[in-house]
Amino acid sequence: MLTHSPVTAHAGPVLAGPVLAGLLLAGPLLFGGCTGSPGDSGPPIGDSAPCDATAYDVLWSTDPSPMSAGAEAQYTQQVVDQDGCAVGNLQQNHDRFVHSIFVSSDLSSFTHTHQEDFVEVTSDNLRTATFSFPLTLPLSGRYFTMFDYAAKDQWLQTDDDLTVTGEPAQAASPDLVPNTTATADGMTATIVWTAPAIATYEAGWEVALTLADGTAIDDVTPWLGADAHCVVVDAATTWGSHTHAWFPDMGGMTPTMDMPHLYDGSAPIPFVFTFPAAGTYKMWIQYTRSADPSLVYAMPFVFTVAG
Repeated sequence: MLTHSPVTAHAGPVLAGPVLAGLLLAGPLLFGGCTGSPGDSGPPIGDSAPCDATAYDVLWSTDPSPMSAGAEAQYTQQVVDQDGCAVGNLQQNHDRFVHSIFVSSDLSSFTHTHQEDFVEVTSDNLRTATFSFPLTLPLSGRYFTMFDYAAKDQWLQTDDDLTVTGEPAQAASPDLVPNTTATADGMTATIVWTAPAIATYEAGWEVALTLADGTAIDDVTPWLGADAHCVVVDAATTWGSHTHAWFPDMGGMTPTMDMPHLYDGSAPIPFVFTFPAAGTYKMWIQYTRSADPSLVYAMPFVFTVAG
């Protein structure tokens, strides 16, 4: 049995109390007082319950299990409450019901995915709080996994670990050389800190985007309800969070509200965040452009938070 981190808030100051321990699944799920029929691939399925959720967790399985490096598996997850019953009142947040993020322990592999990227969400998905999608992870070893979702106007997050077998393997240790410029897929991103990264104080930074040859762009378009996303983890991959391009009154956002489209990339995109502890972190800035909305950029940066 694995113990998850407490439910935490991102992009909104809401806490939902402690999360119950979750099961690392190797077979069918059992849900205490909740009953239902197993899905085609073997995981969840409990019906939503009338009980009032005060804590949340995400249970999951893969088919096949364990996953093998470079081989596609079907990943199935269910959001449950403190009694192990399906949370049937999930709210769509940032155009998705559950955001699933997988980061390798060596920090070289980053995946941010959702069922809606592959198939539409159905009424049965929502009733049973169960979602499924194909997943391929490139390297064997441990992956830190974050789940972002929402219920009762609360932004919720839980985390877990997933182990992948086979070859090639992850590096023995991550590359933790700090950088302020990243180039990928013909784009360059450069960050400038506007308020220093000091633990427990609000940090600020701006991300300037150009083509790799330095040509300016002006066609950043909203992706998943925000002009840009930032996923950040600590170097040990034991903590992570997810925030978005800053805008006035951002702290008052609720999951069902739409973030305004303010930044097209012609000027630097601002972010603010409070890091919980000193140490080394890695973040990925995600965005897309109207030139090719199907291409989601993920620009990586390593940095240090002072104590």
